[in-house]
Amino acid sequence: MNRNQRRAGGATGKAGTATGDAAALLGRAVPLHQAGRLADAEALYREALAVQPRQPDALHLLGMIACQTGRYAEAADLIGQAVAANRNVPDYHANLAFALQALGRSAEAERAARNALRLRSPFPEAANTLGNALNAQGKAEPAADAYRAALRARPDYAEAEGNLGTVLRSLGRAAEAEPLLRHALASQPGLIEARAALGLALLDLGHSDEGEATLRAVLVQRPDHAGAALALAGARQRRGADAIPAYRRFLTLEPADAEAWNGFGLALQAADRIAPAADAFAHAVRLAPTMAEALTNLGTIRRLQGRPAESAAVQRRALDLRPDYAAAHTNLGLALQDLGDDAAAEQSFTRALEFDPAQALARFNRAILRLRQGRLTEGWGDYAARFESGRLRPKRPFTIPEWQGDDLGGRRLLLWAEQGLGDELMFGALLPQAIARFGPLIVECEPRLVSLMQRSFPGITVRAPSRRPDDADCHLPFGSLPRLLWPRIADATAPAGWLQPDPARRADWRARLDALGPGLAVGIAWTSQRITTERRASYTELDEWAPLLRSPGLHAVSLQYDGREEEIAAVEQRFGLRIHRWNDLDQKADLEGTAALMANLDLAVTVASSAGEMAAALGVPVWRLGRPDWTQLGTAVRPWFPTMRCVHPQDGGAVGDAISVAFQHLVDLREGEM
Repeated sequence: MNRNQRRAGGATGKAGTATGDAAALLGRAVPLHQAGRLADAEALYREALAVQPRQPDALHLLGMIACQTGRYAEAADLIGQAVAANRNVPDYHANLAFALQALGRSAEAERAARNALRLRSPFPEAANTLGNALNAQGKAEPAADAYRAALRARPDYAEAEGNLGTVLRSLGRAAEAEPLLRHALASQPGLIEARAALGLALLDLGHSDEGEATLRAVLVQRPDHAGAALALAGARQRRGADAIPAYRRFLTLEPADAEAWNGFGLALQAADRIAPAADAFAHAVRLAPTMAEALTNLGTIRRLQGRPAESAAVQRRALDLRPDYAAAHTNLGLALQDLGDDAAAEQSFTRALEFDPAQALARFNRAILRLRQGRLTEGWGDYAARFESGRLRPKRPFTIPEWQGDDLGGRRLLLWAEQGLGDELMFGALLPQAIARFGPLIVECEPRLVSLMQRSFPGITVRAPSRRPDDADCHLPFGSLPRLLWPRIADATAPAGWLQPDPARRADWRARLDALGPGLAVGIAWTSQRITTERRASYTELDEWAPLLRSPGLHAVSLQYDGREEEIAAVEQRFGLRIHRWNDLDQKADLEGTAALMANLDLAVTVASSAGEMAAALGVPVWRLGRPDWTQLGTAVRPWFPTMRCVHPQDGGAVGDAISVAFQHLVDLREGEM
């Protein structure tokens, strides 16, 4: 704010006496004002106005006290009266602009600031206020010019420098903004908006840790800084960190922000907090009924909650609002797929791609649908979008090109494992065929598998993933092998038992299992270490396995790599049985030992699990419990594993219902042996 401390001149006669009395009162008030004794100064200013009602200095200075105490409407009125009484004082116009800008009356503030600059130039404070007024009206470039003018007049003007940095960052010029903001804050650490802008600029420049720390510092200084809370929430959400607390803080400050409720819902969904996520999306829709993004997200949650018909209806509402909304078409396709309408689902995925050819999630889901139907050529083509879909781990970056299946012409090919251990073993079933067709290869796999793979493929280089391989000319992820080697279902054949355990360790485990006595050694895996709402339906509880575990002559062996000691002990006590495990074998870390154990099993019965994939890769008979899925490639089996049998629940029941089917298979097996 700019204080005009000019005192009114004297006069003669009666009017002159009144003027002199007012001037005397102002003379007493100004030192009190400067000393911060605002109440005392205000009383004297009001006395001066009682003596001389239109005294411009008294009006102006009283308006300044109103500004200083946050009474901006009163300030604008008082300083406006001062301007009306004397239009030639630049400070009046500048401080009127400040009060008007504080009230959000930016167009009026702009006019007042320009009036001040016409009367005095340079006038850094007025130029800074002009920049604020222009920026509030969305005129960012002219605002930047105004801030620069303020800095030319006063190079040490930290507030103007911070404002310039803030507006440059909003223009997408974070690299220019960062040094300005740092310099302004070094001079004046209390510039909250500049610090918030610095946090945003750092995020823009990819310095996420420092950017988030800066935003947190803003919130320490100003816990009610809604912009910093929202920016922090968004930053954490983008990098997959927990954004829920930041969203909660923002929504406490701005509870009517529908977009933030939508973002909050996404954060809750990422944490697998499905019911609260549904509430957040529903609240966003109540606040903004035409917000298609919140509608499609709500529809997705309804599908995860097992309500596909409702999900489809909500997706159609989103599409009524935005017929070209590719994400909603994709999500509608998923709901239709859950409802059993594959044709309509595929049409929705295709529609999404018509509106947005880069909609990788639609292409990935269409791939899964087509592969499940056995349409391999089309399916593998779409499956190439898996890395961009957001459903799988990102693709590894390489400096060498990805091989497209053309003649290698002497080039050396690097094959690298993708996704989790189960997928690595599934796609690994094509390695014998790839080695035979493509010649000497380099294979990079999960480090725990290296020795097993090297033993299984002694003629090639096998190693853990390298940062920058310099001994290969091109690369290909494992999941791209089927597109080249299995274009038709007739091509989808893999050898049995291609993974070779260590012979000495296998013999050791043979002795251990023989010590259990006569009967069948049956490995079991009933769940996953990573259970989410979406994945839960594919897994079981151990106590559901009681009919199988209590079968006479069956020695159950746990293949749960995550231990689950308490769960196992509870089932053992409840049903009076034994599930074998050994303290000297870590099935997660020691895959050599695990493979040696599995290779001696008579049978493995598992849900969709890497344990079942490994047992099948070793050539062990495996019964896989679950509903039909895309990895069967439209067949009754899983072509990747000749020794695996798919055991489905009857009449579309839960996966646990397949246990009774497996039990009957076991009875039939025993009777066949008798």
